[in-house]
Amino acid sequence: MGLAITLVASVVGLAIGLARSEPLLWTLLGLLLGRVLLLERSLHQLRQTLDALRSAQPRDAPLPQAPQRSPPAAAEPIPKPAARSGSSIPPALPSAAALSASPSLPPPATRQQSARAPASTVPPQPAAGSTVVDTIIDWLQSGNLFLRIGILVLFFAVAFLIKYAVERELIVFTPQLRLLSIGAGGTLLLALGWYLRAKRRDYGLLLQGAGIGILYLDVYGAFQLYHLLPDWLAFLALLLIGLLAAALAILQDAPALAWFGFAGGFLAPLATAGDSGRHTVLFGFYAMLDGAILAVAWFKRWRALNLLGFGFTFAVVGAWVILRYTPALLPSTEPFLILFFLFFVAITILYSLHQPPRLKGWIDATLLFATPALSFSCQVALVRHIEYAIAVSAALLGLFYLLLAWLIGSRSEALALLARAFNVLGLIFLSLAVPYALSETQTAAVWALQGAGMVWIGSLQQRPGVRALGVLLQIGAAMALLFGALQSGSVSIGTTAFLNPFYTAAAMLGIAGGISSYWLDRPGFTRQAWQQNASIWLLLWGLGWWFGAGLLQLWQFYPDTAFPAGLLLYGVFSGLLLEACVTLRPWTRLRRVQTALPALGLLALLLSFDILAHPAQAAGVFAWPLMLSICWLLLYRIEVQAPAPSLLWGHLLTGLLLILVLQWQLLWLVIDYWQLQQGWRVAGVVLAPLALLQLAMHGRGWPLAGWRFAYALLLGAVLAAFILAWSLWSASSPGGMQPFRWLPLLNPSDLMLALAVLTLYQWSRILYGQQRIGRLPETIPPDDLAGGHPHQSDGMSVRGNRPGSRLHEQPLFWIMPGGLAFLWLNLVLLRTMHHWWGVVYSPEALLASVPTQMAVSVLWGLTGVALLLLARRTGSRPFWFSGATILAAVVAKLFLVDLAASGTLERIISFFAVGLLLMGV
Repeated sequence: MGLAITLVASVVGLAIGLARSEPLLWTLLGLLLGRVLLLERSLHQLRQTLDALRSAQPRDAPLPQAPQRSPPAAAEPIPKPAARSGSSIPPALPSAAALSASPSLPPPATRQQSARAPASTVPPQPAAGSTVVDTIIDWLQSGNLFLRIGILVLFFAVAFLIKYAVERELIVFTPQLRLLSIGAGGTLLLALGWYLRAKRRDYGLLLQGAGIGILYLDVYGAFQLYHLLPDWLAFLALLLIGLLAAALAILQDAPALAWFGFAGGFLAPLATAGDSGRHTVLFGFYAMLDGAILAVAWFKRWRALNLLGFGFTFAVVGAWVILRYTPALLPSTEPFLILFFLFFVAITILYSLHQPPRLKGWIDATLLFATPALSFSCQVALVRHIEYAIAVSAALLGLFYLLLAWLIGSRSEALALLARAFNVLGLIFLSLAVPYALSETQTAAVWALQGAGMVWIGSLQQRPGVRALGVLLQIGAAMALLFGALQSGSVSIGTTAFLNPFYTAAAMLGIAGGISSYWLDRPGFTRQAWQQNASIWLLLWGLGWWFGAGLLQLWQFYPDTAFPAGLLLYGVFSGLLLEACVTLRPWTRLRRVQTALPALGLLALLLSFDILAHPAQAAGVFAWPLMLSICWLLLYRIEVQAPAPSLLWGHLLTGLLLILVLQWQLLWLVIDYWQLQQGWRVAGVVLAPLALLQLAMHGRGWPLAGWRFAYALLLGAVLAAFILAWSLWSASSPGGMQPFRWLPLLNPSDLMLALAVLTLYQWSRILYGQQRIGRLPETIPPDDLAGGHPHQSDGMSVRGNRPGSRLHEQPLFWIMPGGLAFLWLNLVLLRTMHHWWGVVYSPEALLASVPTQMAVSVLWGLTGVALLLLARRTGSRPFWFSGATILAAVVAKLFLVDLAASGTLERIISFFAVGLLLMGV
């Protein structure tokens, strides 16, 4: 608040002076007014605090009868009230001696009771919404009003008198006499302030500050306006004035004096209207002032003074660089920028060293981060016309901070926090040098690897901040890569697949993401909340960049029939690379990723449907076997080395991929390549599923024996569902076998349907308990339903029927195979009627054919009777209900369908046959 009041008053004074062509006079008046307001405001707050303490003490408290003495507590030294105006330390309470010496304070006993008063009594603080107007009103209403008004009026009177006399030539001063008079006046004010320092401290400090400011103006005017002093003498004088102000402030412990003196020095060249554009003079003058502030920082921890110098220096330098800098001025400007940067880096270190013991090592974040940021911004403006100059500047700045961090970190434990901050700044500027020296793709590659290195170092050194910075750097690398791709309008630079800058950068992003995920997933490291799941997301990030870059390369360079095979080969290479990584560095999470490799094959198969006629086309005859072999090899390696819960899904995906590839290839061979007749085509559709299901149920060796649950039951359910669907679909085919003569039961359709019924019957025995899943190995969690283990030869064991139950007593067991067997009998009969009796094979013709309906009725009756006899022999209720159901259906068919063919021999035979069968039961 105090800094704001002084700056506002100075700026207002400067604005009024510029409007009245008297900038120097009005700027000084504004600065003096601001400081007076600030000092009076601090004095008023101290008085309010003292009044509050007095009012909180009881007036008529009885004396304590037996006060107990306790050893005095170690109290921290109380700063002087004057320090309030120039620092961020709150107003200090009056000392005990001052309170006891004051005649208006209560007796000691009362003070003892007030000391034991509740701690809730807090001195009132100024309202947060206090404004400059409130401060001025308080200043006018408190203290010696006439003295304050008199000082202001005197300032104005002297200024107006001098201006009037000079304008009318009543007083003719040579430039030398004018400067000497001003210097004498400044010296007089300085001496008077020093004399009054003990009696009236605030007033004396105010006079000293005014004197120092006048001396600054005097020397600067003699040098810049009248050219009466040579360069070396002017700078020496300014340096001595700055050192004098610093010495006075240090001796009197008066940060306000230092602030006021240096503020006058910084405002001197700005308030003077005679600047001839000699920037070296201006920057040299500011360098002298910053050097004096550095000297003060060696002894005192005055943050407001440091910020004053920093703000004036970089505000003026930045404005000059924007408005007046030309490349020809680089040799005379660069040394000053470097000097300013070194000044405030040194001040930052000194500020941390001068912290009290309990705050040792605390840093000034404003100077720490703003100094390199503003310095580098000015440096970019200075050297932007030189190729690679910005990159070199950023690299040198990064190396400087890393070297500085090593120096102070190895010599002082109190500066450990500052050393870490310097390390971070060094890494940032080294990273910033990359885009100024390299292209977007090269920048992305370097940043990605650098980010991974930072995550690695941050994990080893237990520094979450460095790890977070490494992750952010990888995100920046991705943004740089995408920006470069959008700028160029293409995602590839070059004419060769996988040998171009874009793929290299994207692959580096993928590798960096995997490395970062590995180090964040390692046990034994402390992690913040955001890092708990960061390993998973970084791994997905890395895999996305790796496989996404490969897909883009394949799509750009092999967009036609070679794309699926290329994707499979890229997946094979990736799988082998992952295996090499987990062999060198065992990592459970990456093992789980390996089990998902078949998903890439499923994607290639899905994309192949619109491109290829069959999977073996365009090098697929080599790519698919290689892909499936690598998938099973990785699953075997995982099972042997470190069984993972995701093994079951890996086997399921690999088996499903094999089923789809073989089925597609077989369909192409049967339908398009061999061009078989209709009956052969229908039979060929189900050939692969039947063979695979038989292999899954009866195969030996790994992986079938060890993972019978996955292959025989889960994938078997997929195959069984396909076989069942085919069985229903094949009913629409008449089942021809050209060029051979058709024979019932021996034609391809009937044979394949009979084999389907037998296969589904065997699979149902497995499903319903004739052969059950054995106990899961202990090395794999039971909830993952894994059935394999390297030391377990067979995951399924023949257990026989469950105790107390028989297979034929389970109704659900017979639904699928029994229903398909009944359908097979009917299809054999209907196809026989079609081929031998010439009945058209269509639902309408078969339903209208009287001989066909007679044969169906007789078949149903024979089937029902056979089931009833079998039920009587085995005592099976499901058989009995099935036979009774069929006989009921045939009786209903006789009266609803066959009875419509009245007067025919076929109707009579139907009724006789069914009746005799029912009587035989």
